[in-house]
Amino acid sequence: MSEQFSENQELVSDLVACQLVIKQILDVIDIIAPAEVRDKMSAQLRSIDFATHPAAKDPITRRAIQKAIALIDMKFDRSTEH
Repeated sequence: MSEQFSENQELVSDLVACQLVIKQILDVIDIIAPAEVRDKMSAQLRSIDFATHPAAKDPITRRAIQKAIALIDMKFDRSTEH
């Protein structure tokens, strides 16, 4: 990793790395966690009250939470179709 990247390139690289790790974690959860655990993961994120939660002040964090919910639901909905 001797190549120098701009701050934006490093950020993009970090995001891709996080996406890869998240995919691996979701794959493991899909195998080892019962459906109740998966549902609880999604429900915990859905229960965030944006009217009072500090995340509501930051639109990027709020959008990230929405994406996390969608990702969990999409991953597990698709896996239950098999």
